[in-house]
This record gives sequence, C-alpha cells and structure tokens, in this order.
Amino acid sequence: MLKRNKILFRNIDWGVVVIYMIMIFFGCMNLSSVSTEKAEKQLIWILLSFIFIFVIFLFKPIHYKHITPFLFLFTLFLLIGVFFFGKNINGAKSWYVFGSISFQPSELAKISTSLMIAHIMSQEDIKNNNKALLHISIILVLPAFLIFLQPDPGSSIVFSSFLLTLYREGLSIYFILYSLFYVLLFVISLNLSPWIVVSLLFIFFVLFYFLKKRTSFFDLFFYIFLFISFSLFSIFSPFFFQKFLKQHHKDRINILFQNEFDRKYRDNVGYNLLYSKTAIGSGKFFGKGYKKGTVTKGKFVPEQHTDYIFCTIGEEWGFVGSIIFILFYLLFISRIYFLSERQKDIFGRIFGYSVGNILFIHLIINLGMVMGLFPTIGIVLPFFSYGGSSLWSFTILLFIFIRIDASDQTSLI
Repeated sequence: MLKRNKILFRNIDWGVVVIYMIMIFFGCMNLSSVSTEKAEKQLIWILLSFIFIFVIFLFKPIHYKHITPFLFLFTLFLLIGVFFFGKNINGAKSWYVFGSISFQPSELAKISTSLMIAHIMSQEDIKNNNKALLHISIILVLPAFLIFLQPDPGSSIVFSSFLLTLYREGLSIYFILYSLFYVLLFVISLNLSPWIVVSLLFIFFVLFYFLKKRTSFFDLFFYIFLFISFSLFSIFSPFFFQKFLKQHHKDRINILFQNEFDRKYRDNVGYNLLYSKTAIGSGKFFGKGYKKGTVTKGKFVPEQHTDYIFCTIGEEWGFVGSIIFILFYLLFISRIYFLSERQKDIFGRIFGYSVGNILFIHLIINLGMVMGLFPTIGIVLPFFSYGGSSLWSFTILLFIFIRIDASDQTSLI
C-alpha cells in the first residue's frame, strides 16, 4: 500500500499543480485589491479546497466510473429541485441557501456531465453511430436546458464546450460550424429584418448550389433543408428574444450594438462595461501598480470581485501583465490537453479534454465580457473570481483528472 502511494505521489503532474497554486493565490491577491474582506474569505475557501483534493485522492479512478451515473442523476434532481426550494439571486433561481452557506447546482453539473460524457463515450464510439450521438446529446441538453430555465443562460452556454470534446473524439467539424452559424444568424436577425436575412440566405444557397461542380438529388434536398431551417431560425429569433429573455438579459445583448458611453446607457445597463473598459484602458502598458488602481479603489465596477475581476488585472498590471496572465492561463490549459492526449484509457482522455475545454470557454467568454465583445452573462474567471462554489467545482474537476492521470496508465484500478 505504501509503495503504491509513493508511486502515485511520484506520478502526479506537479507542473499543473504548481500552476494551479500560483493561479489561486495570485487570484486571491487581486481580490485583496477589490475587497480585503472578500480576499480573506476566499483564502479560507482555498484552504478548505485542499480537503476536497485530499478526498479526491482517496478514491481510485475506477470508483469515479462507477458513481458517475448516480452523480449525474443526483445533479438533475438538484437542478429540478432548485425551482421549488432555491433562492432567487440577481434575477435567477439558481442557488440553494443554508444559512450563510450557498450552493449553485450548475457548478456540480459541470463535474457530473464531464464524467458522464467520458463514461458513455468510453463505451460507445460516436463515429458513424447516430444512437451514441443521440445519447450524448440528451446528456448535454438535459442539464443545459434546466439551467437555462432558471434562468441562467450564461452557465448553460458553458455546456457548448463539450462540442470541442466531441470534435476530438470524431464529431464532424460541420456540427460546430453549423452551431456557430446559428449564433451568427441570431445576432444578425436582431439587427436586420428577418426577411432581408432570408433573402440573403436564398441568394447564398442558390449561388452555392449552381457553382458547385457536382450535385446530386441528395445535395439539393440537403440544401433546401438547410435553407428552411436557417430561415425559420432567423424569423423566430426576434420573437424568442422578446418573449423568453428577461429584460436585463435583453439589455446586456443590446448594449453590444450600442455605445455604452451614451447617456442613455452609461448610468444603467452600460455602467459595468463602461468602467470595466475604463479600468483596463487606464492601466496602459505597465499598469498602475498593485493596489494603486483608482477605478478599483473607487469601487466603480459593482461586480469587480466576480465576473469583472480581470479589469483589476488590466488596471494594476497593464497590457504587459494582462498578456502574461493570458499566456500563463493558456499554458495551463495546454498542459491539461497534453496530459489528456497521453491517456491510455479513453475515459481519462475524454474527461481531461472536457476539463480543459470548460476552462477555455470560461476564459474566452469572461475576457469577452469585460472588453465588451460578449454580453455580461455571469461567467466567472476560474480560480480568480470570488466565490466558494466556483472555486471548489473547478478544483474538483481539475484534481479528479490529475488523480486519473497519476494512476497506472494501463489500468483504472
């Protein structure tokens, strides 16, 4: 037993662990600039996260495979229960609150869905297997849909990261391109008449069909199907936007096409974005220095300790510090991808890619939010934003994978 533990300890990828430690303590240091009280609480949550890490290493990887279906069902139960027993915070019924302790089941959903995807795909190959693809789709859609209904569209968007995992395992690139095209259509349809969009789609498909050298009856049927589906989507997008999204969600999307400096927006929906850009821009090339950010000290950005923590980095560490931070974060994710690729067991590889992709999507969307390239949808910056639920969920995700990687690569036992 002692020998096995020594081997396990030696096989841990300490590079990832060291980067994790640097990130959480640098994040806590930046939180101290925003609020000393919140930084102290975050430090307590960091110390408690070490208990989770210890517990994770008590289990063997085979145990995670066995408990995965039960954990996934338990997560769905919690996501349904939050509609009845959850507390409404910031317009979304996404939290269970027990006294001073709060818990967001969508954080657990990232862990259980990652494990479930790895569990199913390690048994079924999705290449040319529509049945397996259907199973995976149901697993992804169920938690994402329940989270969207809370409503928490930001957390539900994170589940799109699993498309990258599926692509690694053989899913056609066209599925991802179609998904991106639907997003583009949604944005265009909010700014142009849907009938203009339909006309442009018609012209595009006609030209594409006749310019293609070889066409068949199946090609013609497929193009007609795509044209109809894209057209219906563009027609109903404005209706969905107006009827199903809450006003604060609509405002956060609309501000992307407006000027947040305009008097109409600067004191309400554009306030956060205005001062976030101001903070980042004021840092210039080398930054103002640690705890010397005037926008941060003045507490002009209301959510600077959570969603907008990056503007603290931009103001205090400047362009140089921000670039180093982003490169460091990408190095961290790249290392996770590298470890995933070397896994001999399919379960470990798929789970590792899911972990890396979730972190990557969080990074891209969070940076896009604070710079006005993406609507504010409550996506935190992992290991940097304030909050025990998010810190613990990302820590558990990461260290389950580190535990799997540290095991004998020829066996899950």
